[in-house]
Amino acid sequence: MASYKQWLAQAKARATELGLEAAAVEWLLLDLLCWTRVTLLCDGDQAMTDAHAQRLEAGLTRFLAGEPVQYITQQATFYGRDYYVDARVLIPRPETEEVVAHFLELCPQSGVVADIGTGSGIIALTVKQERPDLDVWASDISPDALAVARHNAEQHTVSVNMVQGDVLAPLIERGVRLDGLISNPPYIGKEEIAVMGADVVAHEPHLALFADAAGYAIYDQLLKELPKVMKPGAPVVFEIGYQQGQTLLEMAKHYYPHIQPQVLEDMNGNPRIFYMTWEAVPQD
Repeated sequence: MASYKQWLAQAKARATELGLEAAAVEWLLLDLLCWTRVTLLCDGDQAMTDAHAQRLEAGLTRFLAGEPVQYITQQATFYGRDYYVDARVLIPRPETEEVVAHFLELCPQSGVVADIGTGSGIIALTVKQERPDLDVWASDISPDALAVARHNAEQHTVSVNMVQGDVLAPLIERGVRLDGLISNPPYIGKEEIAVMGADVVAHEPHLALFADAAGYAIYDQLLKELPKVMKPGAPVVFEIGYQQGQTLLEMAKHYYPHIQPQVLEDMNGNPRIFYMTWEAVPQD
């Protein structure tokens, strides 16, 4: 039986031949075996057990077929915490951590805030864990996604109000008024499928990826419904696509000329964070 390090070297070579990221194979091994890199360094020269060999080969087969590591291991790290993920929800991206960090800078220490389109729940749960005194709501149109979010809430022992519905409808129905709103909605236009990574298109849920109107449909719905839920002075923060900043600014100014929206760049220099401070629409 090959050692763990020998298996890893061979698996990385197979991944490289297929144009896949070799470093992800080590991540796969560590997560599937619940090892750390120290464990691999210290015990990696030992012969693999049959059980470990079967587990690793099964995972590697899925990875070589294009399935994301996070779905194979059912784990993703966000804001320094590990969360459960599967094909019912999107895989968290590092850029979203920046969106959350900016929201936390803007939102109050206490009050009521909401995460719209919560998916796996990572944004809502992070906000609650970083600001325990906030009353956090999370909504999603997908009952499957909410099942994952509730699982993560239980796993982290975090209390968040999770409701199913389209965009802001479940909050409006309950009369919830917000001191802050954050959303990472579907924002990719369906016409972009041809230029996207094949692994993303094949494995991540399209309901959470794509939106009508060239990706702007959910933003438009959110903007229109803000007066029904927002309190004056409350921050509104959206994650946006790297080519959407100017259009989102124009949309917001179209609906609310009295508000001054802004767009910030992410760590890669791409427009990523849309934000504004909500002010009530002036009465004529």
